[in-house]
Amino acid sequence: MKNSIIIFVVSILSCFMVSCEKDYNNWEVESGNDRLFRSLIFEVSKLQSTSVELKFTKSISATKYVFEFSKDNLEFKEIVKTVELSASSLVPFAPSSNLTKVEYREMFTDLDGTTGYSVRMKSVDETTGMESGYSQIYFETPPEQIFTNYLPTTNTIKLQWTVNPRVTNIVLYNADMQLIKDVTLTDAQKTLGEITFDNLSIGTKYIAKIFNGTNNRGTLNITTTGFAGSTVYKVLPTDTATSINTALTNLVSGGATDITVEFEVGKTYAIGGEIVVPTGVNNIAFTGSTGANGELPVLSNARFNVKTQVKDIIIQYLSTTSSGNFFIDLAAKIVNNITVEGCNVSNINSIVRVSGAAVIKDINVNNTWISNTGGYGVFNVGAGGVVNSINATNCTFTEISTRFADVRIATKVNFKNITCVNITTAMGHLWLFDNAKPSQVSIQNLIIGGPNGGAKINDTNGTYSNIPISYAGSYKTNDLIVDVRPFASIAVVPLNIYGLFVDPANKNFHIKEGVGFAGTGVAGDKRWF
Repeated sequence: MKNSIIIFVVSILSCFMVSCEKDYNNWEVESGNDRLFRSLIFEVSKLQSTSVELKFTKSISATKYVFEFSKDNLEFKEIVKTVELSASSLVPFAPSSNLTKVEYREMFTDLDGTTGYSVRMKSVDETTGMESGYSQIYFETPPEQIFTNYLPTTNTIKLQWTVNPRVTNIVLYNADMQLIKDVTLTDAQKTLGEITFDNLSIGTKYIAKIFNGTNNRGTLNITTTGFAGSTVYKVLPTDTATSINTALTNLVSGGATDITVEFEVGKTYAIGGEIVVPTGVNNIAFTGSTGANGELPVLSNARFNVKTQVKDIIIQYLSTTSSGNFFIDLAAKIVNNITVEGCNVSNINSIVRVSGAAVIKDINVNNTWISNTGGYGVFNVGAGGVVNSINATNCTFTEISTRFADVRIATKVNFKNITCVNITTAMGHLWLFDNAKPSQVSIQNLIIGGPNGGAKINDTNGTYSNIPISYAGSYKTNDLIVDVRPFASIAVVPLNIYGLFVDPANKNFHIKEGVGFAGTGVAGDKRWF
C-alpha cells in the first residue's frame, strides 16, 4: 500500500513538471538578430596603387558576398564601387576542415592611387534572404605610376605611358613646381600613350604629372639633354674626331666654357678616333636623341678623353662602337662627374678606364646597354687614383668578357637593376679588387644568367676577407654554373635563360608570362619590365 502511494505521488509530480516545461529550442527571434554570422577574418592581404587583395573567411550558408567601397574613413556616405562575388565561384586560398576557417583571397581593381578607401563586406543567403552584419576596413593606396619612359632632346621631351582610357590631362611644371603647361589629352594621344612637349630649355629639369580628373596617376622627373646655358655645336654629317676637336678648340677660344655637342638621330657618324675635351671647358655633353622606333645616332669607332681637367662629362642617347678600345680613357686627369645615359655601347675594352693619379668624383652609367667588352672589365680603375663611387643602374650587359670591374683602390661600387646575359662569351668572375684597399660593394636586383660560353663563373677572382658581397634579392638562372666562389645569398631560378626570358637569342629579355619568377617587376633592367 505504501509503495502504491509513492508511485502515485511521483506520477502526479511528473505530469506537473511536463505541463510546466517551456520549449527552449523554438523561441521566436527578433528580426534584427535573424542573420548569418560575419566572416571571422576580413583584412587587406596585398595593396597596390590601383588594386587591393582582400582576405576573408567563409560565412556558413552564404551564397554570395557583397563588397562596397567608399572614399572616406569608414563613413560610407557615398558608395563608389560595389562588387558581388558568388560563393560557388570562389576558390579557397587556404582550405580547412573547419568551414568557418576556409580562407579566400580576391583582387579588386580599378582603384585610384594615393587615395583612402573604406570597404565593407556582408554575406548573403539568397534563398532565405538572410544577411550578415558588415565587416569593414580602411586602407590607403600608394601613388600610381603609369609613365613608362621619356625621350628627351635639347629642347623637347616625349612622354610615354601605359595606354589607359582613364586619363584626362598632363601638367608640366618646372623644378620649383611652377606651372609650365597643362594639356588636355586628345583621343589620339590617349590611344598612342604619348605626347611631346616642345620649346623647352636645354639641360633643364622638369616635373610631369598625368591625371584622370583630379586623381594623379603618375609623376615623372625629367630633364632635357645637354647643359643649361651651354653653347651648342651641331655635329656635321662629315665630322670626324679630328674636325670635332678643332671645333671644340675654336669654341673655347671664342669664350665658350659649357658646351653641348649634338648628334642628329637617324645619322651615322664615322668618328674614327678620340674626341678630346680641351682645357678651358667647364662642362661638356655629347648628346643625341631617340627616334620614333628607338633608334639613336650612330657613332663608329668613337672614344672620349680629356686634355687636362673638366667638371662634368655627359654622354647620352648615342649608339657607339670603339673598335675594342676604352670608351672613356682618363689617365691622370681630373673630372668631377662622368655620366653615360641612355646609350648603346659595344665593342669596347672598358666603358670607363681610370689610371695614374686621376681624380674622379662619381662615375654614373644609367639606362645603358653595354655589350662585347674586353679583358679589362666593364669598369677599370688602376692603383694610384681616386674615385668616389662607381654606379651602374638600370642597365643590360651582354657578352661581357672577363669581369664587371677591376678596381685597385678603395671606393664604393653600386650595381642596381642589372640584367646580364652571356651566351657565347666567357666571364671568369664578376669582381677583381685589392683586399688591402677594400671597396664597399652593393648589389641590388641583379639578374645574371646564360651558358657563359661553357665556362664556370666565380663571384670574385680571389678570396677577399675585407670585402663582403651579398646578392640577396638577386637571381641567377640555372644554366650559369658557379665554380668555387659562389654568389652569397643569390636566388637560383629553376630555369635557363630560354625558359625565363622571351627571346634571349635575339636580345629580348622580357620575363615570360606565367613562369612564376619571383623577381618579376623588381629585378633586372627596368626596360624589360
